Amino acid sequence: MNLGKRLLAGALGLCLAFSLTACGGSSSQDTQSTTPSTSETTTQSSGYPLTVTTYNYARQPVEETFEKAPERVWAQGQDNIEILLALGLADKIVGACGLDGAVRADLQDEFETINYYDTFPGKETVLGLQPDFITGWYSTFDDKRMGDVGFWHERGVNTYMALNSACRGSSTDAPQTIAEEMEDIMTLGKIFGVEDRAQQLVDEIQDELVKIQDYVKDKEPPRIAVLEDEGDSYRVYSHTTLGGNVAEQVGAVLAVGADDNTANISAEELISINPDAIFMVWYEGYTVGETDYAGDQVVELLTKDPKFASLSAVQNGKVFPINLSGIYCSGMRTLDGVLDFAQALYPDLYPDAK
Repeated sequence: MNLGKRLLAGALGLCLAFSLTACGGSSSQDTQSTTPSTSETTTQSSGYPLTVTTYNYARQPVEETFEKAPERVWAQGQDNIEILLALGLADKIVGACGLDGAVRADLQDEFETINYYDTFPGKETVLGLQPDFITGWYSTFDDKRMGDVGFWHERGVNTYMALNSACRGSSTDAPQTIAEEMEDIMTLGKIFGVEDRAQQLVDEIQDELVKIQDYVKDKEPPRIAVLEDEGDSYRVYSHTTLGGNVAEQVGAVLAVGADDNTANISAEELISINPDAIFMVWYEGYTVGETDYAGDQVVELLTKDPKFASLSAVQNGKVFPINLSGIYCSGMRTLDGVLDFAQALYPDLYPDAK
């Protein structure tokens, strides 16, 4: 897949000095041998006032200006909540909702201090909290939830949409990449004036990718598939999805989904494709039929089905679970997604991994 990338040195320099844009795009270059960088954007480089380009619900660009760091934040979505916590901003969060699962263990203490709602409490409740900044997904701003960003901008409340949450269009129109996840971290760091901490978090992702890419550079790339069982067919996480991008960044080749065909595949097609390894996607509450497959047991959808006995991945023990939280709007889980792929594919590189 062609995605926005540069060599690590250039990427780290950009992360320190680049201009950040909420929901900006990344350039496209070759994938396998370089690590992704954050996108080149148009926001002012440092300090306040800080101008950011975000999007409205019609996916049109909208400029907004921060005169100072926000003090009262509504955060929606696992990625946004965890990024703010990791940046040390728990005391700025006046309300949050939208977790897909448990907060990361290292962020649990900070999470316990915030005002979290198990379900979305309604626009009026959020208004009553008097936020001066809202960060969420594209879907956060539909009419049934927060309403479009203009409603909030008119009230002096700035907004930010996670880059990979469809604010620029579907993954086919705006490919989802690790670069955008890093840009989310850096953008929020810039908005709150904690760029150094944001850079540390991005460096962890960059450093792991360099380690992996050094290891695989002279090796034959494994042919893999990233799939989600939808009952009668399999959703393909193609090269335009974050899952596909992460897989390619760690040196794998997509045996299905390497082109722009995003159609589901059948069991017969999967058997014909016969990937070297298969990653089965799961998430909290994931079921097939009435059976719970939310966890490592998701692999049993293939390994315990006799019709898949001929698959190389089944015969060689290379059917692996992968949590959606690390490959969709992943935020602080981006490194988890990278490691999920790399530890499964390259056990010699991670001898201490479970």
